Amino acid sequence: MNKYQPFTATSVSLLGQASYVLPHSCWMSQAPGVSMLAEYSMSFDIIEKVSFVAGNWDGEGALPVSDLTKQNAKVALRGILPVVAAPEINPNSNGTLSFEWETNAGTAHLEIGNTKYSFYVSPNGGRTIFCEGHAEDALRFHGSLVASLLFPKTNGTDTLTSIRYPSDVRNPA
Repeated sequence: MNKYQPFTATSVSLLGQASYVLPHSCWMSQAPGVSMLAEYSMSFDIIEKVSFVAGNWDGEGALPVSDLTKQNAKVALRGILPVVAAPEINPNSNGTLSFEWETNAGTAHLEIGNTKYSFYVSPNGGRTIFCEGHAEDALRFHGSLVASLLFPKTNGTDTLTSIRYPSDVRNPA
């Protein structure tokens, strides 16, 4: 986890390419942290459920989540879910939606509104990376940062088993 050097966005390698799966296909995630097909619809449903259309939904004067914010969040999810696990999705009192990831390796947060987004990923033992921009630019790159820093690939223990047959004269026991 702490083996990476401080880096800039141009030196971060993206994890894999998009895999396009037919809607009726069944598949399992290729790598730890990558969302499974079932998480896609669940994540989109959560956006609908937490996007309160009436103002003051928190009793403190919260703004409603607009249709444009919901659309921006769904577009961002379509780019992010192929490379990282589904986030926790929450509404904010300013009318935006937040995607949050928290693991033993650190935290990440993506907040999307009508026109802008803000993002950070804070790995334990590393530098926090901040990004912001136009809402339509929240890309797979952000998911790749989360995946590579908070869901690091683990190398399993390699096992080598030698099997010898009694009739194998080339390798006598």
